[in-house]
Amino acid sequence: MADTERAVVMRNKIADYLKVDDTFELMGTGFTSLNESPSAQTDSTTYINESSSSTDITGYETEFSYEANHIPSQKAITALWKDGRNHLTGADAQHEYVRVDLYNPVGTASDTKAEYMARKFIVANEVSDYEGDGGGKNSVSGTLHAVGDPVLGKFDTVAKAFTEGTFEGTYDA
Repeated sequence: MADTERAVVMRNKIADYLKVDDTFELMGTGFTSLNESPSAQTDSTTYINESSSSTDITGYETEFSYEANHIPSQKAITALWKDGRNHLTGADAQHEYVRVDLYNPVGTASDTKAEYMARKFIVANEVSDYEGDGGGKNSVSGTLHAVGDPVLGKFDTVAKAFTEGTFEGTYDA
């Protein structure tokens, strides 16, 4: 019998989608890493009657660093690469991005829907490198910088649709 109290979330249980031409495209094949760094911002104060400081979380500067082999048929990779190739800036380099917790389904086991807890971000794409050595694969790497706060909701992996709202997932109950 599996010990669910010690079960670690595997990376393949988190799905990432980038909106390309009005369709959310899975950021799967070709991506070798896609990591989240919430980067909490803090404010610390030491009061006159205390020797230790008190720290508050004042916000977040969330980033998602990525590396991918450049596979032209993968629409998400091509969209990210084009931002750097074409030197896009401002709103032209922004995308809708959804991070889906595949380990946290919405609803019950009897539901036939493929809905999972998710967060939607607007991200600004910073392409850092496009490289490849002679005879090797070309790769693109960069960082998706969150613009504003994430929107909480659920994502249907079949319909590829995000719904904003407060939902309960199996692990959130």
